[in-house]
Amino acid sequence: MILRAKNIHKTFTNGIKTLTVLQGIDFQLQTGEIVTIMGPSGSGKSTFLNIIGTLDNPTKGSITIADREINTLSDRELSALRNSYIGFVFQFHHLLPEFTALENILIPSLISASAEPRQARAMELLDYVGLVDRSDHFPAELSGGERLRVAVLRALINQPQLILADEPTGNLDAENASKLINLFRQINRDFQQSLVITTHNPAVAEIGDRHLELSSGILISRDN
Repeated sequence: MILRAKNIHKTFTNGIKTLTVLQGIDFQLQTGEIVTIMGPSGSGKSTFLNIIGTLDNPTKGSITIADREINTLSDRELSALRNSYIGFVFQFHHLLPEFTALENILIPSLISASAEPRQARAMELLDYVGLVDRSDHFPAELSGGERLRVAVLRALINQPQLILADEPTGNLDAENASKLINLFRQINRDFQQSLVITTHNPAVAEIGDRHLELSSGILISRDN
């Protein structure tokens, strides 16, 4: 087991109004497992992903990653754990427009002062997805599908054990969505990396070894 979330609650307060998004979620993830989470917009999928990815804190509950309970870590320790252990792929690729594809991929490896630039690995990854000849192109010069693949490679550069993908096909046409899902399958097979993918698309959800749905603040299995 590489990740465990226990009794996760998340509540937002605006003045006297309170909105409860997550209500006591328990979740576990095994090495090499793909889990997909369905649910409509506003159901809390992104909130849950941000919490297990340590980008947000639960109102109540605990997260354990790599046998370390994250609420016991300092901000510096948590940042180091996140940067080395988790890769993120978002619906909006968030590539930096002033950097080339290669430079965008390398950014996570440069965050830590102790990290060596991994240009050779980045070029291997570009070759892995057929984008070596686009390495010196800027995001504006890439297609939507190419930008998403670069964003996926950026998530892979530090060889994390866990990839979190939030509605990764939401802005793609059917052809590029299919290519991205096939890439996730390939990554899982070749690198044995675990993936948690949120989606509202049943076709995308089929990639999962387990299929969950977030409804009324709780996770339920769709495999029963």
